[in-house]
Amino acid sequence: MSANATALRNRLIGRARLRHLQVLVRVAELGSVKRAADAVGLTQPAVTHALTDLETLLDCKLFLRHARGMRPTPMGLALLPLARRILAGIDDSAERVAAMTDRATGVVRVCAITAAISGLLVRALPPFSRRHPDVLVRLREADPLQQAAMIADGDVDLSLCRAPDVTPEGWRFVPLMADRFAVVAGPGHPLLRCTRVGLEALRAATWLLAPVPTAARQTFDRLFADGPTPPRTSTVVSNVSAMLWAMLTQEQLLCLLPVSFARQLIDAGQVREVSLAQPLPFEPIGMLLRADDATDATHKLARFLTTFAERRQHALVTTRKRA
Repeated sequence: MSANATALRNRLIGRARLRHLQVLVRVAELGSVKRAADAVGLTQPAVTHALTDLETLLDCKLFLRHARGMRPTPMGLALLPLARRILAGIDDSAERVAAMTDRATGVVRVCAITAAISGLLVRALPPFSRRHPDVLVRLREADPLQQAAMIADGDVDLSLCRAPDVTPEGWRFVPLMADRFAVVAGPGHPLLRCTRVGLEALRAATWLLAPVPTAARQTFDRLFADGPTPPRTSTVVSNVSAMLWAMLTQEQLLCLLPVSFARQLIDAGQVREVSLAQPLPFEPIGMLLRADDATDATHKLARFLTTFAERRQHALVTTRKRA
């Protein structure tokens, strides 16, 4: 078995081409030789030839042909993660080299939860890019599970998230900004005219829910767990900003969200926050970064985000005191 594995390894290193891997991934994703050919800019015969060549090289079938297209075999599925990782590494390297030959002297790969993007990065990254035009920031939105995988694979330099239950080895978590839950509604909702809205008034309203795995949904379920009946809810479940805005402005709905997530919509006047009798606290947003071997570019961004968040927090506190 080890000899066979060694032989396959040697064949892949010696004879496999990047085009083979690109075709493998695109056919698996699109389920069609024709669509894959269109996506990679080849003819259908060229894609078919590349697949046949790779199957011959590995001495196994990578796809099952059926009436509706192509489906990966177990061997094809086993090869896909490697192919995707190699292609992603090429994309990353090409981006870095292009940046270095242009004007950037450093690249920071950032992954962030949606709340960190809406609550911090949309305001912080424009001035950072003006102050540090030599640093290229590659931002990717990712949930906590995706972030954990990216950190484990070495695909990220800085992660914006809530404090993890277990901090990855060699990384440290730095809190950046306080957060809390907010109840938001479209501008015409009647509860916006009230002050200190209590639990019973909230229970009588109709709600737009976030998906089950989210902290907002878990908090909503806990908030109304002790009542005789749960509140009425919309038939739409979403945490997509554009969908939230559309539903809240067209229907008489409430939605429970982290204020960091809702900040863009609130600041734009697309939704408004209901004044609650009791606050709903939430964990702060912070950043995970390498404890020792972070690059100079990563340190620049981390220092900027820390200072920016501190100044913004101070401004918010000052505004509340004046109000």
